[in-house]
Amino acid sequence: MRLLAIALTVTLFSTYSRAEVRLPGIIGDHMVLQQKSDARLWGWTEAGKTVAVKCSWNNKTVSARSDSKGAWEVRVKTPAAGGPYEITIDDGKRITLKDVLIGEVWLCSGQSNMEMPLKGFEYGQYVEGAQDYIANANPERPIRMAQLKLDYSPTPKEDCEVRWVTNSAEFLPDISACAVFFGDYMQSALNIPIGLIITDWGASTIETWMNRESIMRVLPNTDFSILEDPDNYKNSPQQTPTLLFNAMVYPLRKYTVKGMIWYQGESNIPNYQDYADLQDSLITLWRETFDNPDMPFCFTQIAPFEYPYLNKRAAYLREQQSISLKRIKNASMAVTIDIGEKSVIHPRNKQEVSKRLAWGALALGYGRQIEYQSPEYVSHEVDGGRIIIHVSNAEQGLHTNLNEGEYIPGFEVAGEDKHFYPAQAALIHKPEEAIAVSSPEVPRPIAVRYCFKDYQPGFLFNSYGLPLAPFRSDNWDDAQGPVFWW
Repeated sequence: MRLLAIALTVTLFSTYSRAEVRLPGIIGDHMVLQQKSDARLWGWTEAGKTVAVKCSWNNKTVSARSDSKGAWEVRVKTPAAGGPYEITIDDGKRITLKDVLIGEVWLCSGQSNMEMPLKGFEYGQYVEGAQDYIANANPERPIRMAQLKLDYSPTPKEDCEVRWVTNSAEFLPDISACAVFFGDYMQSALNIPIGLIITDWGASTIETWMNRESIMRVLPNTDFSILEDPDNYKNSPQQTPTLLFNAMVYPLRKYTVKGMIWYQGESNIPNYQDYADLQDSLITLWRETFDNPDMPFCFTQIAPFEYPYLNKRAAYLREQQSISLKRIKNASMAVTIDIGEKSVIHPRNKQEVSKRLAWGALALGYGRQIEYQSPEYVSHEVDGGRIIIHVSNAEQGLHTNLNEGEYIPGFEVAGEDKHFYPAQAALIHKPEEAIAVSSPEVPRPIAVRYCFKDYQPGFLFNSYGLPLAPFRSDNWDDAQGPVFWW
């Protein structure tokens, strides 16, 4: 027994003597820290040990003592954008983080349209402009990306698998195209380093990016028993409530970020009725999680696509996204009704999507005086056999990219029978901007819709090229067909 005790003591001493500080995956070489903030750095070491952190931008050292579980955390004041810098972390054995930049950090999340990498998806689903961007990639350009590895968990996790990479052709093909083009636009506009933390999973529902409390605010009768046995969700974790929030958001909570871009919604088309409330609850949760109550939230309205058997449910989901926009403070919505594709759910024009997201980010996050919201339906009035539509965000009028005199598709009108017919549209510029729509099939119209279908491209824009958002003036629920489409 005495020999066993001595051996155990020697083993423990050797283990502790080799122990050194461990950092979470999101903290490492090439990372970008949010400028002018009290950024948190944290990790694990032996219990009760002092950890000293020194940053080269001010050569000041801050220290913390690890708790009973070995966890430690410090806050460092970051300067205005710049770099590269080094950070040394020392608990008796020193770690040096190199090539650290100070700039603006944005979260990028959602499902497959956010996940779609620059190299595209198989079966001809490519990204426009990807080859040019990769060919001209400059690793010295101050854009850094951290794309999380897919993971899920029924309980919150403290760490995730991720590493920061440079703007290099070596890494770019596998990075989210939407995030890359967003970062490219933001870096050009702000001329400072940009950090992108990318956490996404194709076919994911909004509920999987939320915790129990935020879901129950909207759906109080939610049954979470599926989480009790991994066999229940191992084949579809990205469509199981809370799993991705626990594994791919919660571990990031201490990292200081500026704002968030979000591209999700297709997987919630079957239960579209709750989407506005769920998105409201999600952004409340994420703002609380990252301790940023005014965090800009820039999201994408799902694009047109001819979903099998859905019959307008996608239109209702878009409507829910528009409703959410009106209720969430400090938010923007990138309308994509003009760039969808009939037979491909992943539009190839990610550059335009990202540019519209960036316009919202620049306006909300940095006070840029630019137009970033699409024209939206405000009201209508019946004028004999016509309906006159009034819209917002079109002070200089609307225009179409069709040939002069060409029919403007997408408008429909209905009478008392609630049956919609295609309508002719005419742009009115005086005495104010408006749209007049009519149909010989409906002599006494009472309701109007625009692009209110699963797939119906839009062709009307304001003077800044932002498309008129799809809308309806009625409140009739005529969604039909089977609930599920995959």
